[in-house]
Amino acid sequence: MSRPKELTYALDERPPWIHLVGLGLQHVAVICPFLVMVALVVEAAKLPHEAARSSIGLAMIAVAFMTVLQSLRLGAVGSGYLCPPVVSAIYLPSSLAVASSFGVAGVLGMTIFAGICETAVASLVNWTRKLFPPVVSGVVIMAVGLELGRISAGLLLAHTAESGDQALTSFATAAIALATMTGLAIWGTGAPKLFCALIGTLIGYAADAVFHVFPQSFFIDYAVAPAFAIPDPSFVSYSFVPSFAVPFAIAGLASGLRAIGVLTTCQQINDASWRRPDMRNIAAGVRADGLGCLIGGLLGSSGMSASPSLVSVEKTSGATSRVIAWSIAAWLIVLSCLPKFASLIVNMPRPVMAATLFFNGSLMLVAGVQVAVSRPVTLRASVVMGFSVLAALTATAYPDFYQTLPLWTRQFTGSVIPMAIVVAMPLNALFLLGSWRYGQVRLGADSKPITPASFDAFFDKQAKEWKIEPDDVRRARSIVDAAIDDITPNASGPIDIEVASDDFDLKVTFRYYGNLPRLPDARPKRHMLEEQSFVHGLTGYLAGLHADRVDRSAKGDACEIALLFHM
Repeated sequence: MSRPKELTYALDERPPWIHLVGLGLQHVAVICPFLVMVALVVEAAKLPHEAARSSIGLAMIAVAFMTVLQSLRLGAVGSGYLCPPVVSAIYLPSSLAVASSFGVAGVLGMTIFAGICETAVASLVNWTRKLFPPVVSGVVIMAVGLELGRISAGLLLAHTAESGDQALTSFATAAIALATMTGLAIWGTGAPKLFCALIGTLIGYAADAVFHVFPQSFFIDYAVAPAFAIPDPSFVSYSFVPSFAVPFAIAGLASGLRAIGVLTTCQQINDASWRRPDMRNIAAGVRADGLGCLIGGLLGSSGMSASPSLVSVEKTSGATSRVIAWSIAAWLIVLSCLPKFASLIVNMPRPVMAATLFFNGSLMLVAGVQVAVSRPVTLRASVVMGFSVLAALTATAYPDFYQTLPLWTRQFTGSVIPMAIVVAMPLNALFLLGSWRYGQVRLGADSKPITPASFDAFFDKQAKEWKIEPDDVRRARSIVDAAIDDITPNASGPIDIEVASDDFDLKVTFRYYGNLPRLPDARPKRHMLEEQSFVHGLTGYLAGLHADRVDRSAKGDACEIALLFHM
């Protein structure tokens, strides 16, 4: 790993204690607005105010625990990166539905189940490339954004319907809060841009005070809340709700996919020589994310997941030291013992809450689009994205129709998120059939000399036709050219080369008569190199100069060598 020059405090560096305290508070300021998800869930579960305040405090403790767990390297658990979580919107739609029908016990039990599902995803990280390519992951994130938009609109419209004469001021409050968040996100710089959601929420509170929208219970609950108290977990209980197993399993899967993306970003910003993701490290990080969610459910928190927003804070500030995780945890534990602070979140004005959810939903929707189109959009990808999004929207547009279907279908049609993924996944799996494309070239025919240049001309044409990324083309070409130089002295005639690609892998197969040369087996394993102190700056470089898999076989004089590259 090579230290990036732009970092102020790199991964293994310890900031001065004053900076450490400030950097921890900076992250907590971004984490707190996401606690609105907990407030919504406890309201749907109809918890009393005392239990609701404790729920907020326990959620902060859960986030603190998960932040530290992710920053450690405990064998197969923990990425070792500063990658704090937030209470995630991915779990919100299912949690609200369970809370309204089965109470907080159902939410916590199903959150534990979702954490188990996400932990299982860690063992399937190497399979997610094909089962959940960017187009499927993007559809899931888009669906979460759409569902957040629906929930926020429902909150605001229901509140205005109850407000009577204050309907206009409710809309004005939401508009002011949303405009503040949006304006700071677009035109702001430095701290205002980083804390746009928090500042917008505070401005929303101020607008509520000016328009006298605050309910009387807001001031009463704040007044009776003690200044200091340890969160009371007496309300915590657990139950498993089989009818919501599929939505929560999907939420756990979506959380795992999101963690993969966030952890890959952590690797990039912490290593100047980064070339390719370290999948073993990512698997450990996803496992920590899932275990953190599971333990959060045990502690009384709604579902949590790694936060791209907080990684953006690290990138902007140049502070990625894992020691900061302890400062974040300390701040959260202190705040968890301040019930008056929790009371402000539990009683957040509904117009402000709606604006916060709408803002997050909009960003998540666009983030999903960006993920979906992060690789070349083929006709297969277009159909997967178009069909799944349109089918998912029908769950919201025509709920009465889906209510007439058999009861077991409600797990798939109850909201936009499960509907999107049950369409996207089978379509993607179906379109994997027949996705391989092939091309062949013979080197050394008609007594012409065998040279890498002959292959390069053929390969560049195929790569352009198949829309293979330039970085993947350069990497494969350099390795294949070296292999041609090694094979040529061992071949007693022409060399037939077959190139195949399915948008995920590139396979180059050599067939010829002669002897097998000595070639590197595959990309060196990182754990084989870490004992050598001089190699740390070379690991990213070496990862780019070896095939991901090398297969060799010989039957008599007939030789075959296959190089596989993950794209």
